[in-house]
Amino acid sequence: MRSYIIRRLLQSVVVIFAVTTIMFLMFRIVPSDPTAMMVERGMSEEARQALLERWGLTGSLWDQYLHYMGNLLVGDFGNSFFYRQPVWDVILPRIYNTLWIAVPGLLLGAFIGAGLGMIVGWSRRGGTVERTGILLATVIRGTPSFILGIVLLAIFSSWLGWLPGFGMGDTNGKEGLARFLQWEFLIHLTLPVLAVVIYFLPENLLLMRSGVVENRHEDYVELVRAKGVSNARVAWHAARNSLLPLITWLFPALAETIAGIVVIEIVFSWPGIDRELVLAVTRQDYPLAQAAFFLLAVMIVLANLAADLTYGKLDPRVVYR
Repeated sequence: MRSYIIRRLLQSVVVIFAVTTIMFLMFRIVPSDPTAMMVERGMSEEARQALLERWGLTGSLWDQYLHYMGNLLVGDFGNSFFYRQPVWDVILPRIYNTLWIAVPGLLLGAFIGAGLGMIVGWSRRGGTVERTGILLATVIRGTPSFILGIVLLAIFSSWLGWLPGFGMGDTNGKEGLARFLQWEFLIHLTLPVLAVVIYFLPENLLLMRSGVVENRHEDYVELVRAKGVSNARVAWHAARNSLLPLITWLFPALAETIAGIVVIEIVFSWPGIDRELVLAVTRQDYPLAQAAFFLLAVMIVLANLAADLTYGKLDPRVVYR
């Protein structure tokens, strides 16, 4: 077990190193000049060179790479070209904003999807409930997230007028946690979270349904049924052992949710890390884009590692070699 963890950690380090290197090269080979937004009109050539040297954009590609990796090892991503402030000061608030829609959306999607999956999986094979559930999951899964967001905006914001459609609302001068606990923020949070819930609902429903179908005729389920307990209790025993794939899927799903809701953030004008990443790429803001990519890559790698380790704890049949 210990050797397996060490080997997986080393593999994770190699993957993160490869991702950071690819990111560095990607932003250097694009045919555009990221210094255009930094260099002011009328600036002398000496001042321009001093500014470029300060941002680590002088010298050969190899020199820039060493400068970039050296700063990365100490957690220094530099200053944003666009905002003219440290990258961490720009990224951290937007990560919190993204977590507010990613975490509740994923957990609610898992809870609701598991419940519906248990009902669909325990229903009569080929019956109306099973066919309806599979059809619903297939349609939602095949619907692009931006169309889902637009439909929610059209119904609940434009047509019914129940919920605001864009942004986070007025902060009323509040900072920190108090900013996120006011009614104005929570009402603006509703539609983005609902979009994330619906978007990830089919995955959970189908996973749970497959597990229940596979376990409903196992010997331990037949034994519980032979004891004369209610059908709902028998279904729960089959569903409980079907949760294993769903639980282990949640770890990488959380990281992928944080990295993959960029369209939802753009549709609802939500100031999250994914939306800011797109803006940073279009602005050629190297430090901000590289830091965002790096954090997302680290989250995905660590989430997959946590899923592998958790699976062995939940299922004693799994043996690490």
